[in-house]
Amino acid sequence: MRVKIPQPEEGEQIVLRKYGRREDAARETIGVDRINAFSDGVFAVAITLLILTIDVPQVEGGELANTLRALWPKFEGFLISFAVIGGFWISYHLLFGYIERHKPLLLWINMLFLFFIVSLPFSTELMSVYGGRTLSVAFYDLNMIGASLSLCLLWWYASYRNKLVQEDLDPVVRRHILFNYLSMSAIFGAALALSFVKASISTFLYFLLIPNGILLERLKRRRIRAGAEAEEPSQSS
Repeated sequence: MRVKIPQPEEGEQIVLRKYGRREDAARETIGVDRINAFSDGVFAVAITLLILTIDVPQVEGGELANTLRALWPKFEGFLISFAVIGGFWISYHLLFGYIERHKPLLLWINMLFLFFIVSLPFSTELMSVYGGRTLSVAFYDLNMIGASLSLCLLWWYASYRNKLVQEDLDPVVRRHILFNYLSMSAIFGAALALSFVKASISTFLYFLLIPNGILLERLKRRRIRAGAEAEEPSQSS
């Protein structure tokens, strides 16, 4: 004898579907906080490992100054990488300030980005020890290109491909963030090209990131202001 299981009526099905979607959205929102927490830990480990590559010299008092001067390439690599990782961390948190939900592929792209972040201590040590050699500097530049491109991919997937960001996000801000990461990749790519010509000065191109960020921020504010001014006449009419 078959037992007939009563099926929910059409109105009940609609309510159940809405409730299910609400539960999924809540889980995705909580997941974003967990992604942030996990990534913060990875950034903290990577930035701590940078200083651990510099050993305290064991010398007699008179030789300490000369030994510290000999350690300058390692300090230089540490300072550059500390600033770069710090910049990536700030950009990452600004980016996730707009992301409200997540999908499984977003997690994998995030892991790809973190892979390049945790590779930085090794790249920094390699460049510090073999600073004048093209291969060591090119390896470091490739690490930077990988990190910036994966961050660009993460934003494209979240904001353009799957609409995981805030619904009212200004298109100007959306384009600004994408172009910012693309321009970072271009600067690192220029440094990579220069490393095959003059490896010792290629990393100085990283300083272009500062005026590049300032210029793009001004362009973004100008476009937002122009958009607001264009809306005012239409609202008044």
